[in-house]
Amino acid sequence: MAPRTWPANWEALRAGDGCPACLQGRADEDEWSVRYFAGHVSDAYLMRQPPQPGYTVVMFRGRHVADPTDMDAAELVAWWADLRVAARAITAVYSPCHLNYQLFGNAVPHVHAHVIPRYLDDPAPQRPLPDSIWAAAVELPADQLAAQVAALRHACGQTTT
Repeated sequence: MAPRTWPANWEALRAGDGCPACLQGRADEDEWSVRYFAGHVSDAYLMRQPPQPGYTVVMFRGRHVADPTDMDAAELVAWWADLRVAARAITAVYSPCHLNYQLFGNAVPHVHAHVIPRYLDDPAPQRPLPDSIWAAAVELPADQLAAQVAALRHACGQTTT
């Protein structure tokens, strides 16, 4: 039998025991991001150190769910509707030529989507972003972060969260 490579507490995390996303709750910000949209069942967070301008994570907050297939139909519709609001705000504020949506859950087993804006001058048109762009990401200065969060909140129709 092959050695186990997943964390020893993986099954517990998937079940919601010690889930970092659930423990975080609906925080306005943390060390990685700032919330700009509080939706019906999801929150959207602008990353402080984005590999691309506007990089966002949309976190499901309805309850602990490790995989979208575990949602009921109403939760799934509400989650995608919230994700759509965030994506439209990203498009309005940053004018990307495309958005990529990534759903993993293998690091944090709680439904969330990474929304990655793509631009006409990005280094990998029509392909996934290369590792080098992730490694080169720098933290946004506080004034730029605040201005971008304000613009995104306005685009979502929210002035505060």
